[in-house]
Parts: sequence; C-alpha cells; structure tokens
Amino acid sequence: MKGKVSAYFTVEAALVFPLVLGVVFLVMYLMFFQYGRCLSEQDMGALALYGATVQAEDGEERVRLMSGRARGIYEEKYVMWKASEIGMKLERNKVKVERSGSVRFPLFGLAFWNGGDVWETTARYENPVLDPVSLIRKWRKLTGGE
Repeated sequence: MKGKVSAYFTVEAALVFPLVLGVVFLVMYLMFFQYGRCLSEQDMGALALYGATVQAEDGEERVRLMSGRARGIYEEKYVMWKASEIGMKLERNKVKVERSGSVRFPLFGLAFWNGGDVWETTARYENPVLDPVSLIRKWRKLTGGE
C-alpha cells in the first residue's frame, strides 16, 4: 500500500451534490414558470390590442373576430404549462381579456412559499375600443391640422 488516502472529499461530495442538483432543478422549474407567464402576458396583451383596434360592425362581431385570433395562438410553446381557456368580454366599450395558467411542482410539500405544489398565475388586459374616425379627429385637433 503506497499511502493512506482519506475519503473526506467523497463524503462531502455525497452531501453537497444532492443539494446542488436540487437547486438546479428548482431554478429550471422557476424558469419554465416565468417563461410560461411571460408568454401568457404577451399573448393576452396582443389579443386585447387586436380586439381594441379591429374594425367591426358591433360587439358580437368584435368578439367573434377576437375568438378567431385566439384560436390561432400556438399552445405548444407553453413548456410544462397547463393553461385555461381564454376569457374575452366587451363591456362598456372596453375589451377585457383574461387567462390563467399553472405549473405543477414535482416535489409536493417543498413548495411551501406558495401553499402547495401548483404554481399559478393570471394575465389580464383591458383596452378601450378605438374608433378610427374619432382618433383621427382628436389627432388633427391636437396637432392643429385639417
């Protein structure tokens, strides 16, 4: 035997490695959650803006056009994300759009800061319906143009 070899490094690695691996997985799940939340915010904001600017005869047609646009949202981009149906309303000349989503944390009981193993978020947007004629008139009044 050439010399005495101590095994303290192996013991320390056995204690530290699971902790590091757990932190890496936690950060990955936080990134997936944030990615899905940002996508949902972006999609709902774009849908509310579309609903506020689309040319429609009445409120029913506006909601129908918005529903067609909502069906075109690419759902596969949400990684590990369970999204609800998109809620669309037209109230008092305002377009309201809402969607909820959740990500299930794999180790139940460890997500103590949220009260459970499901992380949830909701994206809500509200825009006033824009009438192009009145918008042009207001612009001309502000700029002093014809």
